[in-house]
Amino acid sequence: MSPKSKIPNLADQKDEQALLPPYLFRREDGVYVNLSLFPVGGEFDKFIDRIFGDGFRFVQLDYKLLLNLLFDYDVILDTYGIDGNVKLAKDIVSFPARRKKLYRALKMDPNFESAEYFFEPVEIEVEVEVPVYGEDTGDGVRPIVSTERIIELKPTTLDVDEFVADMWLKGVRFGIAIDEVAGVISRKASVRMIMASQLEPTVGNDAEIVEASDALRQDNSPKMLPNGKADLRKFQNRFPQVEAGTRLLKKKARILGKPGYKVNGARIEPEIPGDLNLYAMAGIGTRIETQDGFEFIVSARSGFLALDVETNHIEITEKIENKTGVSLKTTGDLSLGGKEFIEHGEVQEGRTVEGTNMTFRSDVYGTIISKGGFILLEQNLSGGSAKSLGGDITSNGRSFNSVIEARDGRVVINYAEACLILGKSVMVNQAINCDIVAEDVAIGSAEGCGIAGKSIKITSSGDSRGKETNISMMLPDLTVSETQIRQVSKAIQSCQQIIKGKENEVAQISSNEEVAKYLALATSIKNATVKLTSAHQENWKKLTDKFAKTDSTLGKLNVEIQDQLKRVQSFRQEIAYLIEGREKTGKGIKCEIDEVVGETLVRTIYVYNGIVGLHRMVAVELKGKLREQASANDKIFFGDEGTFDWEYKLPESY
Repeated sequence: MSPKSKIPNLADQKDEQALLPPYLFRREDGVYVNLSLFPVGGEFDKFIDRIFGDGFRFVQLDYKLLLNLLFDYDVILDTYGIDGNVKLAKDIVSFPARRKKLYRALKMDPNFESAEYFFEPVEIEVEVEVPVYGEDTGDGVRPIVSTERIIELKPTTLDVDEFVADMWLKGVRFGIAIDEVAGVISRKASVRMIMASQLEPTVGNDAEIVEASDALRQDNSPKMLPNGKADLRKFQNRFPQVEAGTRLLKKKARILGKPGYKVNGARIEPEIPGDLNLYAMAGIGTRIETQDGFEFIVSARSGFLALDVETNHIEITEKIENKTGVSLKTTGDLSLGGKEFIEHGEVQEGRTVEGTNMTFRSDVYGTIISKGGFILLEQNLSGGSAKSLGGDITSNGRSFNSVIEARDGRVVINYAEACLILGKSVMVNQAINCDIVAEDVAIGSAEGCGIAGKSIKITSSGDSRGKETNISMMLPDLTVSETQIRQVSKAIQSCQQIIKGKENEVAQISSNEEVAKYLALATSIKNATVKLTSAHQENWKKLTDKFAKTDSTLGKLNVEIQDQLKRVQSFRQEIAYLIEGREKTGKGIKCEIDEVVGETLVRTIYVYNGIVGLHRMVAVELKGKLREQASANDKIFFGDEGTFDWEYKLPESY
């Protein structure tokens, strides 16, 4: 047994008006659809069936809207939104049987691809009242003796809304050429025409892969600058490389075709477009992500791009090896985004290589810059520079007339001559005429060098070409910390004076005999050693009222005393912190020279911001600072033989 329809029998409505479902409602100007309540899935076409089947029709129906509600609801939502209210028709009225007779049968294609209809002028039966005449009375006049009702055929016109309803009942549920039909009806023409046609399904698009980054292909053309000029020092993309999170390949999803419909409303499914699987293409170092509504193969790490033609995989490797060297002809300047780079050829003078972890197995004459990684120089560095921002530098060959800088890292050098060396920690096997600045310095043989640091250990120290080895021990500038300690100490003394004054005020108030008795009694009552009877309550209230102002004054003074005590405690903690920091600045400052074999000077210096201050100086200024004349008070050693062992002792604080 089929379920009972939720749509009422419209023929039972006395006023011939449709009882509307919840998603339809009336306004003065017509019948509207509430899209937020509209049912998707077949209930609406059942309602239309019942409307037309029970002898009703629409007035001024929006036929295109009706078709979209039935067959393409997404268009409605895109146009009006889910909360929209859309006018469907002006009204719903009865469709009398005598009017239905005006509409012919149609000719339907066997495959329901089209429907044909013959339009012609029509007549409708009309009941009219006519007179009945009697016999002639002799004067040529026949009197009217009665009347009778007869049926006559009179010309009339078809109606577009009636046509839609009648065709629906005859099986045409889709595709009426409503504008053409309305034109034929208005002209009262005799026309045989295809009045409804099926809608062919639209063809979809296959899924496809497109490049999502310009960095996927090697490009040896000059790199273009933002101002539109070409940088002849760099190639556009010598080694295809990407940062982590870079979109590499984008999948354009297949686009499904839209279904078509036969004139009887049957759905015509489109062909399903071809699809692609990105996971079959994503290799090592990549991942699949959905971004902005699309699937992408995204680099999971920074590195170099590798395309495996045999497996059709795209991969990101962490290192790349180059054997052609770095020159204007082979690579131009390099700015590498990968994690590791190994260069087997020479880096020519004037060329710059920027990267992270880099190894150079031939001589370097250019500039090497590491962004937080290590630099390993296996051969010579001559007339160039190596700079690591946060990483370490190791030179296993010889370094001549070069700058080696790892301010926050460790520098290890086998041999350095006429070099500027900056680091947090520096170890040199042999240094000649070099300028070296680091917190910790360890040198095997130092000849004619300018050295500054906090902890310096030298195996052998001497002069070179008339230049002494000048060692500057960085002492902490205690001026700021001493000033801060004195200021906080004064603040404690000030608080203590305030406390003493407040305590004197409390003592003076409490020394009054009556006040003292009142306070003693109040304390006893608070501690429950004295209990008041009901008879005493009134007297106690009078007493508290009398000393209310005194109570308030004492309470305020006690609060102010406690506030000052808290400030004293806070200031003492601050002094302890300052003293601890002061002591840390003076720890580990020492110099040890195992053997002095030539002129060597050891002195103390003060520099604003310490090691950082020296690191920020330009090379000429730094060289002058390391080799400036030392005052007698600053010298702690000067000689050309012997040994030296010294450790800084922090002076007592004020």
